[in-house]
Amino acid sequence: MKIRTVAQYEKALLTIESLMNAFPDGENAANDSKIAELAKAIEEYEDRHAAMPMSLVIKNPETLPDVIELKMFEKQMKRKDMAKLLGITDTRLSEVMHGKRKVNMELAKRLYNTLGVDPRFILEKS
Repeated sequence: MKIRTVAQYEKALLTIESLMNAFPDGENAANDSKIAELAKAIEEYEDRHAAMPMSLVIKNPETLPDVIELKMFEKQMKRKDMAKLLGITDTRLSEVMHGKRKVNMELAKRLYNTLGVDPRFILEKS
């Protein structure tokens, strides 16, 4: 699968979100291959069309996923690279980014130590 247009990209984002919402507890084995395929296509599209997310250009990050996204942009990292830097799986980072999983204490420490995210912000937003 290759995403070529903004419309296809937006549809892929909605589809992956829908598939992930189908089983919020993470028990999503039936859709794992489809989610992985979409995630790869989305990542490849984003690599070709890297741009600062408009939501982050206009305002300061207000959520932990926004901060992580901003740090990824600043460091020119893909999600899988950020996950590796934080010592977590790409799937777990995706779940955090989509609000499907809360930040635990270990990840909070890593966000602070690795990315320099303000601990007060982490506590307020997690």
